Amino acid sequence: MLIQRYLARQLLGPVAGVFSFAVVVVAIFYLAQLLAWAAMDSWPVDVVMAMAGLRLVLYFDVLIPVSVLLGLVIGLGRVQQAHELTALASAGVGPGGVFRLMAIWILALGVLVATLSMVVRPFGYGQFYEIEADLAERLDITRVEPGRFQVGDDQWLIYANRKEGNRLDDVFVHQRRPDGRGVLTAATMTQTVDESGLMRLIFEGNVASYTLPAKPLEGPRELVSHFDQLEVLVEAQPVNTRDKIRRAMNMGELWASSRPIEQAELQWRFVTPLSVLLMAWAASALVSRKPRAPRAVFIIGALTLATLYFSALGVLVNWVEQGRLNPFPGVFLAPVLLGLLLSVNTIRQRQRVGQ
Repeated sequence: MLIQRYLARQLLGPVAGVFSFAVVVVAIFYLAQLLAWAAMDSWPVDVVMAMAGLRLVLYFDVLIPVSVLLGLVIGLGRVQQAHELTALASAGVGPGGVFRLMAIWILALGVLVATLSMVVRPFGYGQFYEIEADLAERLDITRVEPGRFQVGDDQWLIYANRKEGNRLDDVFVHQRRPDGRGVLTAATMTQTVDESGLMRLIFEGNVASYTLPAKPLEGPRELVSHFDQLEVLVEAQPVNTRDKIRRAMNMGELWASSRPIEQAELQWRFVTPLSVLLMAWAASALVSRKPRAPRAVFIIGALTLATLYFSALGVLVNWVEQGRLNPFPGVFLAPVLLGLLLSVNTIRQRQRVGQ
C-alpha cells in the first residue's frame, strides 16, 4: 500500500538515525574504556576490539526499544507538523490506524530484540566472559611494562626495572598463597610454557625468598632462603564455565532454575522485546495531535520516559536478584504499569474525540 510505504519511510528513517547515533556513542564510550584498560594491562588490540564489539551488540536489546521511542516521536512530530496526520484522519486513518499500518515493522523489531535477548545475549556474554577471564587470569610476563606493577592473576603481582625481550631484570614478585603471602626478588626472570600449558617462572641471580605476615603491618618480613636459580611452576587458573554466569546461561537453564538471580535474568529477556511494543505505543501517546505543538517537548518527554522506564527495569532486576521483590510480577511490574498508564491515556483520548 502506498500510504504504508510512505509512513515506513517517514517513521522508520528517524528510528534508524537514532539507533545509528546511539550505537556510535556507546561504541566510542566502551572502546575508550577498554583501550584505557588495555594501555594499563597491555592487552592485545585485537582482543580489545573483539570485546568492544561484543559489548556493543549486547546493548542492542536496550538501544533498539529506545530508538523506536525517540525515532517514532521525531517521525510522528514531523508528519504531524506537515498536517499529514490530519489528512490521514480525514481519510479514515486515525492514530491507531497509523500504527496498524506500521504493525509489521514494529513486530519485526520486537522479534529482532527477542532474538538478540534470548539467543545472542547468552552467546555474546559467554564469549565476553571467556575473553575477560583469560585476560584477568593469564600470567604473562610479556605484558609487563618496566617500572609498573603488573597483575598476572589473583595470585601474582610483578614489578621489573627493565625488560629485554622475554627477560625481566631487577624483579620483584608478590605471591598470594593459601597459607600466606610471599615475595621473590631476583636479578632476572624468564618464563616458559610447555605443551601441556604448564608455566615455569625461572628466577636467576641473587634470588631471595621472603614470607610476609597474613595482614600488612602485623609483623616484619622473614627471609626464607637464597638461591642462585629457582624455578616456580604455575598452573593455569580454571576459566569460569558459562553455566555459572547467569547472563551467559541459555533459556532452558534459566527456565529450570528457581534461584532469584536467574529468574531476574529470565524476566529481563522476556521484557526487552515487549518493551519495543510499549515504546511504539508510548510514542503515539506522547505526540500531541496539535499541528503547531513544538517537537522539542515530545523529544524531552520521550527521553524522560525512556530514562525512567529502563532505570525502573534495572532497579527491579536488582530487587529480584536480591530477593527483595517477589519473582511475580518481578521485573514485569514496570511494563505492566506503563501499559496501564498508556491504556488510561488511550481511553481518555477516545472520550475527548467522542465529545
